Amino acid sequence: MNIAIYDLDKTITRSPTFTRFLLYYARRTAPLRLVGLPIWIMALIGYRMGFYGRKPLKQFGISMFMGRNLDTANLSEVVTNFVSEAVLTDIQAGAAKSIDNDRSQSQKLLIATAAPAFYANKIGELMGFDAVVATRHRLLPNGRTCHFIDGENCYGPEKLKMVRTWFDAQGLKREDCHVSVYSDHASDAPLLDWADAAYLVNPSAKMRQLAAQKNWQVRDFSSAKGH
Repeated sequence: MNIAIYDLDKTITRSPTFTRFLLYYARRTAPLRLVGLPIWIMALIGYRMGFYGRKPLKQFGISMFMGRNLDTANLSEVVTNFVSEAVLTDIQAGAAKSIDNDRSQSQKLLIATAAPAFYANKIGELMGFDAVVATRHRLLPNGRTCHFIDGENCYGPEKLKMVRTWFDAQGLKREDCHVSVYSDHASDAPLLDWADAAYLVNPSAKMRQLAAQKNWQVRDFSSAKGH
């Protein structure tokens, strides 16, 4: 089986989705939460300085802009609007062409992303992906979605673990599959190294050097011509 795995932020999309979703959700449900934006910026700086990891950062952002437990129906409505208005209009032309090409060759299409599953799943659905591996959040006994992440953030080595878990759940043996991986970020090195065909998307000069060292191929997704 041929499987094509795509990262989401800055690989399929031109820009990251997480902070955009937080602000989108707050604007449409509780605009007063937007007063916390300066605090969020400081939290991002703290993360970049290494004071804490991505998991607590993301949980803090969701609790501040969305709340600690979220009504499923309301969340679903906002997600659908966000994906249609802000994500599907932000797809890189080269990514769209690559995905269409993989689909025409009957490859199984998978998104593997650190983004929350509650909106990544909708992106995958509307773009015609076969499956999505993403960061999941706890479901409360009352059916609402909690701000706490269920397990680990789907990032770095953890993303590879989650993809391998998905393979096992599908009954797929790695040796029976040809796997292509597309990503813009060095954090996906474990997944790229695991692939049969690894593609680094829109790399900087420094990242091109890494691609050369790792024998990863390079793709320009900023235009359809670059694919």
